[in-house]
Parts: sequence; C-alpha cells; structure tokens
Amino acid sequence: MFFLESQFDNAPKVLIQPAGYAFSIWGPIFLGMIIYSWFQMKSERIDSPYLHTATLAGISAALASIAFVPINYINIQGLVFFNIIWHLISLIILFIALRKQIDLENNIHTHWYYLPTQMYLGWISAATAVSTALMLTEAGLILPIEQQVIITAVIIGALILIGSFMAFQKGMVVPLVFIWAAIGIIVENGNHLTIKYASIAAIIILVAISLSQIIKRKRLAF
Repeated sequence: MFFLESQFDNAPKVLIQPAGYAFSIWGPIFLGMIIYSWFQMKSERIDSPYLHTATLAGISAALASIAFVPINYINIQGLVFFNIIWHLISLIILFIALRKQIDLENNIHTHWYYLPTQMYLGWISAATAVSTALMLTEAGLILPIEQQVIITAVIIGALILIGSFMAFQKGMVVPLVFIWAAIGIIVENGNHLTIKYASIAAIIILVAISLSQIIKRKRLAF
C-alpha cells in the first residue's frame, strides 16, 4: 500500500521498469539541483571554460526537464525517448566538465554541491533503458516473455558495466543510483527469477565497487 504507481502507468509495461516508488528519487534530484544551481552563482567560483560548459549543459538539462512534462503528458514514447537522450547528452557533458572544474576550485566542500548532478545522470542513464524498451514496445515489437526476461537480464548486466566504469571515473553516485533502480526492478518484476538474480548480482557488485572507491578516495564522488 506504500508503493506508488509508476509515472509510466498508462504506457506499455516492460520488465526493466522499476516499481513506482523508485521514481520518488526525482524529489532529491530536483532539490539537489536547486542547491547546485545556487552554488553555481556564488562569487567564489573559479571561472574557466569548464565552468562555462557546465553552466550551458546544466541549462540544457533543465530545459529537457521542463519539456518532459508536456511530452510525457501526451504519452508518445518516441518523443519521450528523444527527451531522455537530450537529458543524457546534457548530463554527460555536465559530468565531464565538472570533473575537470573541481580541480580548479578552492572550496573544499565543492564536491558535495556536485553530487546531485551525478544522481541526475545515474537516474537518466537507467531511464534510457526503460524509455528504449517502452518506445520499441509501442512501435509493435512484442517479444515472447522468455526473450524479454533474457534481454532484461542483459540490460541489467550493461548497467553493472556502466556503473562500474563510472565508479572508477569518480562518479560513485551513479552506481548507487543503479542499486536503487535494481531494488525497484526486484520489487516490480522479481517474480521472474532470472531478473531477480541479475538484479541481486548488480546490487552486490555495485555496492562492492562503489564502497571500495569511496574508501580509496575518502569522498562520495568527484
């Protein structure tokens, strides 16, 4: 009774889609991005081309979020997919720029203000898989359930690889977001044992890699 319905409730169902409560992560993401935006305007920031790039990328991601509301309302999955890719490209550029910019900053607490951008990137990365599956399903690609289960497990494997890569690129928050998504997938589709065990493996692997990098770097990210 405490689990909310997914925002894709009126869309075709796909097995990579997590339980509705997982989408509550948008609250911390948007609150964190407001704090990040406030930090961007502080006079102590060190001006650089990286900061300019980060600012433009952040604005682009914000515009994508604004556009998502009417696009999601009309529920055309092709447009939703385009919007998610717009998000993804903007947030990847933002991550790369901030990873370089942080080396120039004097404020030792800067990395805390940057964390929401990684949470945003992690969730959009996971959402890309969901959106792709929804778009293909809406286009008429309906596979037998056995094949859907296998493909979902492969996608979870891909998220393990992406999350592991990001952890070694000072992006440890991204795999932590994937862990949140994997828990949601178990809640929603854990009745398929292949998906359940693949998700459990993802949680174990990403927890181990993320914690090792956090201990090594003595910070949550960046």
